[in-house]
Amino acid sequence: MLDALRALSGLTIKAAEPACPLAFRQGRHGTDAVADCSRCPGGSSLSDPGCRLPLVKSLAGKAWMDRLLLEKNIVREYDALGSLQALVSSYENMRLHASTLRTYGCGQCDRQRKAVVGSAIEEAVAAPGDICRVIASIPVRPGKGVPECSLCMERYSAFLSGMADIGRRLSYKDPPPYVRPRFSSSRIWMEPPKGAVFVRSYEVAGDAFTPPLHVTLYELAESLEKMYFIVPWEYCMDEEDIAILTEARQRLLTKRPETMEFMESANMRPLFARYGREAISATASSGRAWIGEARLERLTAALVKYTCGLGIIEDVLRDTHIEDAYVNAPVGSTPLHLVVDGEECTSNVFLSEADVESMISRLRAISGRPFSEASPVLDMDLGEFRTRVSVIGDPLSRGLAYAFRRHKATPWTLAQLVSKGMLTPYAAGLLSLLVDGQSSILVTGTRGAGKTSLLGAMMLEIPQGYRILAIEDTPELPLEDMQRCGWKVQGMGTRSAVSGSEAEFQASDVLRAALRLGESALIIGEVRGAEARSLYEAMRVGASGNSVMGTIHGSSCRDVYDRVVHDIGVPPASFRATDIVVVCSTVRKCGGHSRERRVIQVAEVSKSRWDDSGGAFNDLLLYDATEGSLIATDLIDTGRSEALQGIAGRWGLPIRAVNGEIEARAQLIKQVAGTMFMEAPEYARCLNAYRAMREKGGAGGS
Repeated sequence: MLDALRALSGLTIKAAEPACPLAFRQGRHGTDAVADCSRCPGGSSLSDPGCRLPLVKSLAGKAWMDRLLLEKNIVREYDALGSLQALVSSYENMRLHASTLRTYGCGQCDRQRKAVVGSAIEEAVAAPGDICRVIASIPVRPGKGVPECSLCMERYSAFLSGMADIGRRLSYKDPPPYVRPRFSSSRIWMEPPKGAVFVRSYEVAGDAFTPPLHVTLYELAESLEKMYFIVPWEYCMDEEDIAILTEARQRLLTKRPETMEFMESANMRPLFARYGREAISATASSGRAWIGEARLERLTAALVKYTCGLGIIEDVLRDTHIEDAYVNAPVGSTPLHLVVDGEECTSNVFLSEADVESMISRLRAISGRPFSEASPVLDMDLGEFRTRVSVIGDPLSRGLAYAFRRHKATPWTLAQLVSKGMLTPYAAGLLSLLVDGQSSILVTGTRGAGKTSLLGAMMLEIPQGYRILAIEDTPELPLEDMQRCGWKVQGMGTRSAVSGSEAEFQASDVLRAALRLGESALIIGEVRGAEARSLYEAMRVGASGNSVMGTIHGSSCRDVYDRVVHDIGVPPASFRATDIVVVCSTVRKCGGHSRERRVIQVAEVSKSRWDDSGGAFNDLLLYDATEGSLIATDLIDTGRSEALQGIAGRWGLPIRAVNGEIEARAQLIKQVAGTMFMEAPEYARCLNAYRAMREKGGAGGS
């Protein structure tokens, strides 16, 4: 009879599968209904009518849930269940309405009518959008050989009208699922939202065995944010590969290590790769699946990524366009947020509680730092991904929250910052001269303004003949890259300002030790506490013997003075040891959503007209919003800059020659910017060649 009704309505929907076992359990975000679809030949999706019908039948008459999970090799999670709830309610109402079907007249049509009505109810679930057409096509007249009864047909027609009213009130739309393979707990949307407009796309290269990650950026209809849309290749695997990985993961997680190699965090990834290959090979053999070398390596990479790795976060951190990534608590209900090329973006990636909990265990093992309710902050560096990670948890937040801040894969140079528009060539030439002239410089700015990037670029302006001591709590400065390029740089680690173990040294102790290591340029990753007093004492008596540079949070020169003098407690007279303050900021052009990093002020600390109540600053460069660039003040041209006069005195040059040196360096950086020579190794060779030429030809020469 159901087939007859389908033929009558013109629909071609496959027969419903038997209902998959449905279990209700209490999850973190309410009640979960979990359907085990592992033995079902259907599509395990609400968009599949053959799956939707038995599922609606199973849900009828039961308490409603907050989330629905259809678990197969691909797991689909639904939490926008209003439409499904309306469909189940309509199904129950139509069944209740069908129970009112009574014998009208002779009763010869009753059996056929009940069968047709029952089929129509099932068809309403299988094809909700066609229910009214299906009901309208049900014949009211009896079949052949059955006498017509006007009263009977009238009542049956009224019954069908009532059923059609229920169908008309139903507005059903398949809810969008979150999709993940069974071995992962990270969920994604497989399709962009409706109304999303394509902006651009690019690829993030994989390794020799894994395919590249395709990234697409969309503009959203009702949001100023763009959407960062990815579908990792693991989420598009065929059923056999997912089954092999799921089984191999279980084998790996239950394997008991035979040695203590797992205790070393550096060994975890190679060991998991080795044991993972064995587990995948054993799983494939038991299922009589052939697996070649390329396929084995590809599956091993995925297995390592989702066991001892960071999962889908690794894809994001390998994208060089990503600057920051945020995971807000409570996870699961909010997507991963990103900063892509300076623009705030949402994404189609949703992490789970299991993701963030397993991630903190790995980060704690890698860093060796504590993390608990007693110490709910973890700050560390992921060297493999050149990323700084900050984590907070209970009781600071309702669950775990992460901030990933990516560093550039290669060191920033002043030429690169010029090519990005953060500096003008003249400003870069001035900073290069100030660093070379052993000035003490503080780089200030708000969070994300590029302070550390600029500090790292200025470190490359220190001549390679000088020794550099860099003090930081979380490694962010490009020390190893500088060593490879020929600089004599020594890093010194301190206890994190907000986390860390008792085994780590305080910044003030490390600074005192650094001052005993001989004449060196001192670089302080961030000036923030008691170490600032020791630093300024050393600067006043000249104990550093060379350049002193560091970053500090603030938005202006006055902010720096207030922070150092009033908050940290450095005497005003000691602050005069600072020569230069460089202010970085983010600029929203024309008030738009995207942000661009800019240096907006370079000022010197005036020693001649000092005022203890607020300091005294002379602007050397100021940002002109109309021009969109830094403009030099007349202090430089007229030779009235105290900082440049100091360099002229130390170098034994007239002020005119010092100004010529700025111009020469500006021309060099301008020529290098935008070319292959602006990367650190080539840029270092250009600087060395320039200095050698200067030694021979005299200062100010090109």
